[in-house]
Amino acid sequence: MTDVQTGRVLAMVSRMLQPRVILELGTFTGYGTLCLLEGLSTEGILHTVERNDELFPIQDQHWGRHPRAEAIRRHHGQALDILADWPEGHPIDLAYIDADKQGILAQFDALLPLMAEGGWLVFDNTWWGGSLETAEGPKAASLRALNQRLQHDDALSTVILPVGDGLSVVRKA
Repeated sequence: MTDVQTGRVLAMVSRMLQPRVILELGTFTGYGTLCLLEGLSTEGILHTVERNDELFPIQDQHWGRHPRAEAIRRHHGQALDILADWPEGHPIDLAYIDADKQGILAQFDALLPLMAEGGWLVFDNTWWGGSLETAEGPKAASLRALNQRLQHDDALSTVILPVGDGLSVVRKA
């Protein structure tokens, strides 16, 4: 779930980049979608992926009031399935990843080749309020592995911002 502070950072990043193609993995209520929409270029499309269709009425309620709602393309399904079917020649300028934490490395591996050169990725929950190093369980282990990978990949520039549960902001070289 995207909190208000994280949402404002997403809006700022989106406004700075003015991306043509945004991909959000994990829509939940759609608040993050609306924040990302703030900077979408006038001819842009924001794709958002959610596996839980019970959330669609909440999303529709909020999105329907936005003047740029027609720019949102909702995909129902698993993130990896959507990424596997991503159209060639449709590079992603900005991706916000707030989906299945246990599958985050697989999502990253599938997403990275689809990113535009110089594209940006924002991963949520990568700090867990400073407790990730001591947290236990498969989600925490997956997020630690992601952080290690981002730290040691020379093709990426990464910073973790202490916003919300931690945001890893990554630029693909």
